[in-house]
Amino acid sequence: SVSVERALETVRAIFAGPAPFIDTSRNYGFGRSEDRIGKVIRELGGLPEGAVISTKVDRDSETHRFDAAQVRRSLEETLEALALDRVQLLHLHDPEYAASIDQVTGPEGSLRELFKMKEEGLADAVGLAAGAVDVMMPIIREWDFDAILCHNRFMLTNRNAEAMMDLAVGKGMAFLNAAPYAGGTLAKGSEACEIYVYQDATEEVLEPIRRIEDICARNGVPLGAAALQFSMRDP
Repeated sequence: SVSVERALETVRAIFAGPAPFIDTSRNYGFGRSEDRIGKVIRELGGLPEGAVISTKVDRDSETHRFDAAQVRRSLEETLEALALDRVQLLHLHDPEYAASIDQVTGPEGSLRELFKMKEEGLADAVGLAAGAVDVMMPIIREWDFDAILCHNRFMLTNRNAEAMMDLAVGKGMAFLNAAPYAGGTLAKGSEACEIYVYQDATEEVLEPIRRIEDICARNGVPLGAAALQFSMRDP
């Protein structure tokens, strides 16, 4: 667990640092993530100059409804929590969990509403944030996003996002390679963290990680450094 004060101190440190970029979502921590970021923004008297908030519009947590009305409601809740009237980057989040993909891609769907909110000045840029490459690829082909965020699909143990990265960059989209530590295991090690991509890890899943740990140990390289550099060295 993370105490409220530690969370606030972390946000303050990011805003004061050389790369004041925070990625969050309306549904992270059942809204607590945005609430805590917003608390710091309020105490600072507004978002610091040069800081970037990247957040996401989300489906209804109970019904999984993900149509235009839902994303509009999601953004309204976000702006209230963050004490902002606009954000720099706004993603449509996890369309693979929508009650129906038509609610996302259809003529009255959430994607069309996302781009409309950009036109209204509520976001400087819009993107797609998810982990399911097979769901993301056809959407990226059809829609001209400013940015793509994919998690847990380009790291030491999984390179499924390579073709999608090429597609996005080829269309002029920024690409955010999220979660290069597989949710923690590739940072803390298999003994300290038996969680892989937000799930309890089986022995079968941990076995290749332990092989990587052995290679790192033989070469005196921290596992987390290898995981981060694998992501950072990709052009």
